Amino acid sequence: MTAAVGLYFFAIAFVLAQLEIQIEGPHGWAEKLPTWRWQTPAVLRWAGKPITGYHVFLLLFIILFIHFPLISQGWSAEREAETVSLFFLLAVFWDFLWFVCNPHFGLSRFRAEHVWWFKKWLFGLPASYFSGLILSMLAYAAPGFFSGALSWTERAVRWGSVFAVLLTGTLIAVAVHARRRVPLAEPAKS
Repeated sequence: MTAAVGLYFFAIAFVLAQLEIQIEGPHGWAEKLPTWRWQTPAVLRWAGKPITGYHVFLLLFIILFIHFPLISQGWSAEREAETVSLFFLLAVFWDFLWFVCNPHFGLSRFRAEHVWWFKKWLFGLPASYFSGLILSMLAYAAPGFFSGALSWTERAVRWGSVFAVLLTGTLIAVAVHARRRVPLAEPAKS
């Protein structure tokens, strides 16, 4: 993993965030979209929110898209681990960028009282962000414990470089979008 991979995945995260802002507007988690919702009590206990057709098919599309290199270069457990790692990293940054870039949210409304679809928060962030980052790092480091050309420490350093590029891009996006806000008092237009 290199800085180029970090830049590429930042670009994907940014474009996905922008696309979802255009689709969802101020109504996160497909709240107003004409999509099916699976929201049995068991699903709500497990996921903390409804599972929507919109999100199922968007996630499946992304998973298929990022697996393309495994089709062209051949599958290996190491490549699969890297791909899974990148998926979790992408999901965290793309989701956060949705809030940063969305003129109806921004950092000022990135709190539990405004974001019903995240039930658990930790240190001012959705708890699932921490889970995603931990799973990403573990998936990327795992081949270093069993086989592969790189040790788990070398793999962790590579993962860290991609994370650093994504974080830098996100901080730049925060700075650029900080002033583009719909005032909190103004009701969101549907």
